[in-house]
Amino acid sequence: MIRLAGGDWGYPTPYGLYPRGPGSRKMNLIFDSLVKTDSSGKIAPKLASEWESSEDGLTYTFKLNPKAKWHDGKPFTAEDVVFTYNYMKQYIPVSGGCPDSIKQVEKVDDQTVKIKIDEANVDFLSNSSSWIIIPKHIWESVTDPNNFTSAEAAVGTGPYKLVDYSKEHGTYHFVANPDFWGSKPRVKEIKFVPAGETILAFEQNEIDRISVTPDILSRYENNPEYKILSYETSWAYRLYFNMKARPELAEKSFRQAIAYAIDRQELVDKIERGAAVPGSPGVLHPNNEFYNSKAAQYTHNTNKAKELMSNLGYKDADADGILKNNKGERLSFRLLCDDGSARLAEVIKQHLAQAGIEVVINSVDMKTRDARFKDGDFELCINGSGNGEDLSELTTIKSEGKATSTTAQAIGYQNTEVDELYIAQQKEKDPKKRKEIMFKLQQIVADDVPKLTLYYKNSLNVHRPSVYDGWSLDTYHSDSRSNFVDD
Repeated sequence: MIRLAGGDWGYPTPYGLYPRGPGSRKMNLIFDSLVKTDSSGKIAPKLASEWESSEDGLTYTFKLNPKAKWHDGKPFTAEDVVFTYNYMKQYIPVSGGCPDSIKQVEKVDDQTVKIKIDEANVDFLSNSSSWIIIPKHIWESVTDPNNFTSAEAAVGTGPYKLVDYSKEHGTYHFVANPDFWGSKPRVKEIKFVPAGETILAFEQNEIDRISVTPDILSRYENNPEYKILSYETSWAYRLYFNMKARPELAEKSFRQAIAYAIDRQELVDKIERGAAVPGSPGVLHPNNEFYNSKAAQYTHNTNKAKELMSNLGYKDADADGILKNNKGERLSFRLLCDDGSARLAEVIKQHLAQAGIEVVINSVDMKTRDARFKDGDFELCINGSGNGEDLSELTTIKSEGKATSTTAQAIGYQNTEVDELYIAQQKEKDPKKRKEIMFKLQQIVADDVPKLTLYYKNSLNVHRPSVYDGWSLDTYHSDSRSNFVDD
């Protein structure tokens, strides 16, 4: 049995979870998608054992895994895939929904489905890797899926069954599914237990793995009782601009001034003690195969920031250190963040103050920040995200009204060339040509700065190998499925 730090992330179904990584990863212990993206970035089988696409790229035919069945013993068939598509179109899930590009799902026979999409998209299969399939025989009578939290709601085809959940205590208990279609789970039980102080809980042997910061790493180094795993990740903190709430932010050179004013290397050194990589204005991590090193970088330069602001007409008329517009109004912004990024916000406040921009920090709990961010209730906002590859962060920077979600777009941003390149890279099958498009897209995004990547966090995890030493080197998340099963 593995014990990990608990916390309530909702009921682990596509409709009951809280839309953040910990909720989705718990759901993925229970449910499956048709395909998955493996550690090398390639598409691999899951509930679909094989597939093919039409020459025009508009139709995909999937052969389903004949070994798969639901936790209650009922067979998994094409009916479930067709039902899931139609159900999720009627009731939009919180997470795990079907790709927007799908326009029709047809049953060919019990073990075959045909999916038609609205336009060719080389990312269709990777987008499908997050589409959760639910059982028709359980959900077809459910008309209020967001409040469907009975035991039946957690019946999936995945490697684990949910046997207990407490919203009040933030606890989950999963047991291995003996009839799982894939390889046998390596861990029989997974428990998420209360752990107020995770370091103390770990050292008192109450939980089996923790994430640590560099400043306490020495406690576990050179000690055979512990093993440290270090990961370079694409999880990033980003600064978002609401160009509708504050029209000044709609001016490209204004956003560029902010980019110059913020010392991203100092953020890495001060906030993460060096365990991070400074953010790329072109969004993608330097290790990404599509990364364009020639895109604008905005190396820290307060004087350059001041010059850009001066060119826009902002002056410090009364010499109090804060710039004023031509009406004499102070240049002041409200910066929304969650409690976990309050220190980061404070350092950014200092950087912007040096360039003459006043910042008032509004620190709230994470769920409040997420809700306000999604609703566009902010001027500036620090938010963090990024499971796996961060290519989606670049390809979802599209003109407002054309982005796939409000959390991905930059509010008020308009650039038709970005829209055109986004569509072009979706359709381009030639890897070399697609890379050229992605390079161009990064150059435009870096020049426009519709949002600013601050840094990509590294992850340091400590565990006791005597308890379990099967932690995956492909994921830094302790609750990821690949830590417990090879499927």
